[in-house]
Amino acid sequence: MAKLSWRKFLKRQPPEYREAWESGMLHNYTIEKCADKIDIPQPVLVSDTTCRDGEQMPGVFFTPEQKLEIVQKLKEVGIFSAEVGYPAVSDDEMKACKLIIENKAIPAIYVMARAKKSDIDAAMKCDAQFLNLFTSTSEYKIRHDLGLTPEQNIEMYLEHVDYAVDHGLTVGFGREDDSRAHLDYYIKFMKLVMERAGSKFLGSGISDTTGSLTPCAARWLVKEIRKELPTLPLLMHFHNDFGMATANTLAGIEAGANGVNGTVLGIGERCGNTPIEEVIIALRGLYGINIPGIKYEKLMDLCKIVSKYSGIPIHVSKPVCGMNAFRHESGIHAHGVLVHPLIYEPYPHAWLGRESEFIYGKFSGTAVVLQDALEKNDIHPTKEQLIQIVLRVKDEQIRRGKEEFEKFTDTYQETMRRMGLSIEEVLKIAQEVLSK
Repeated sequence: MAKLSWRKFLKRQPPEYREAWESGMLHNYTIEKCADKIDIPQPVLVSDTTCRDGEQMPGVFFTPEQKLEIVQKLKEVGIFSAEVGYPAVSDDEMKACKLIIENKAIPAIYVMARAKKSDIDAAMKCDAQFLNLFTSTSEYKIRHDLGLTPEQNIEMYLEHVDYAVDHGLTVGFGREDDSRAHLDYYIKFMKLVMERAGSKFLGSGISDTTGSLTPCAARWLVKEIRKELPTLPLLMHFHNDFGMATANTLAGIEAGANGVNGTVLGIGERCGNTPIEEVIIALRGLYGINIPGIKYEKLMDLCKIVSKYSGIPIHVSKPVCGMNAFRHESGIHAHGVLVHPLIYEPYPHAWLGRESEFIYGKFSGTAVVLQDALEKNDIHPTKEQLIQIVLRVKDEQIRRGKEEFEKFTDTYQETMRRMGLSIEEVLKIAQEVLSK
């Protein structure tokens, strides 16, 4: 466990940023006021599930070759492990998992299986060594979805732990809906799995399948679990239904969880998962914690390739990798960034191999037009000419109008709808099959 400190935080800053913090003119209250309440495990672990849970995003699928390339990019970034697929879902998925395992694309590779022998057999067919074997811990799902009692769920799961371990697999205890489960059931279940798997126990975590935690609840839950299971390797697998996946994950890490299990860009079911790039940058930029082996400058390439192969555009305002993360139009903001990027950019763009960028339009001011556009091109207007230029810039954006951009939003929504098959297409397939 490591306490936060100004020394570590300043060490992570480039010299031109460090001076602003050292002067005392800026405050980081996470370190100044909260450091004595935060113990973050070292090292913080990052486990990726883009190629499994991320691919479950409606309409998204990766080819085996694309999955291999994504996992190789994860390795280049310095991610230590990846859940690469669900072999039982299809022959194509089996091929992808086997391809990644054969190429040893990342240090720790694991696949997913339900607590079913057929799923475990599928994992073995692709030569997996590590298995995310999952069930549920919330009573509502156990009774109404699985059709079992909570005790039957434990018995059924342990039987499949035995089957996996007897066939040489190392088992990670995967679950759904921990955030809405009885805590005593979760802890009892966890202890039984750890005991049954023995040396073949890989680890576990907390799964907030419906994104229903808050930072306060995430922190409380981790602390309660740590009281009973102090040595359990604990990763946060959080969904983003209320837009709090990153905040909840960081709260869990603050409380002693070992790290994050998420996806690149946060892609996944419904509103997605915790975006691993956001957690990585937040740990460095807010807490002063570097994750060993992470190559921050390679994060952008990773995000771009996942966006390309998933078919999901990166939102322009997406933290870390969005187009607007270091892009400015407002005259007030642009002027501040010209003075020093730290005035409006809370972490150095150089970490990601990016630069501050300016766009011109209705809110542009004279300073940015003069310094970033005109003087760089050896144009030196008088004060009155500069004002006229800026007014013309504002008018030109308004004159161009918004019809093209408003139409794009409709096109985007329609394109996203077409990523999956429609009911009509499914019915057509059904009719063709039934007519044979």
